Amino acid sequence: MKWFVALVVVLNLVVAMYGTLKQRPPLDVHAQEVSPGQVKLLPPSWKPDASAAQASAPVAAVIKAASAPEAKPMASAAKAQAKPAAKAEASKPAPAKPAEKAAEPAKGKAVACYSWGGLSDSLLARVKGGVPQLKLKSGQLEEDSKEESKGSGRFWVYYPPLATQAETKTLSAELKDKGFTNYIVSNDEFKGNLSLGLFSKEDAAKTLVARLKAAGYDKAMVKSKEQTSKQTTLTFKDLDAAQAEQLKALQKKLTPGIALKGC
Repeated sequence: MKWFVALVVVLNLVVAMYGTLKQRPPLDVHAQEVSPGQVKLLPPSWKPDASAAQASAPVAAVIKAASAPEAKPMASAAKAQAKPAAKAEASKPAPAKPAEKAAEPAKGKAVACYSWGGLSDSLLARVKGGVPQLKLKSGQLEEDSKEESKGSGRFWVYYPPLATQAETKTLSAELKDKGFTNYIVSNDEFKGNLSLGLFSKEDAAKTLVARLKAAGYDKAMVKSKEQTSKQTTLTFKDLDAAQAEQLKALQKKLTPGIALKGC
């Protein structure tokens, strides 16, 4: 039983050392003094039996755990600190991607619309001769024509027809006898009226009317003659930059006095 007593002593020493190591910084175990009376030397031929070996296994595990450096607590602390950092990193919003650049307008895209008018028949023929160089597509050119009336700068003196054609003929003969040249209109809206003259100045026309009234023919009248002409406007739509520049150059060349207008 001597070996069992020695084993108990060793266990007591290990437990005492473990308690000391838990309370104070680790010290060199070999530097601790042990009373000689507490140490029991075992004979060289001593061997522990199986039950003693099993009993000493937990003690060895305790000694190993006590002598091991504090790596596991430090590793656990580092791991605990890493988890919140990882969570904070994961909670950060992802960096915003740079906004994609807006699509650039396609080359040759329609950029302009112009109208060119009013063009007389002669000017229209001239302009249409230059239009093919613009290389227009279907639907890019529209044509709009209308009739316009404007004064011609001439003044017409006339006398309204009488109740019957025979009376009008008699009146015409009387006027001719008194020196007023005339004829009966037969081919327009004033059919049956007596035409007494066409003047370039309004004063001259009014002078003739005054002479007729003095002679007893007080129904003579003056009318400003109007001319009807056709005016055409060309509309150029959906022009690209090159076509717009060519159109401007064409307008300056063919009709300097008729400018292009935006539409």
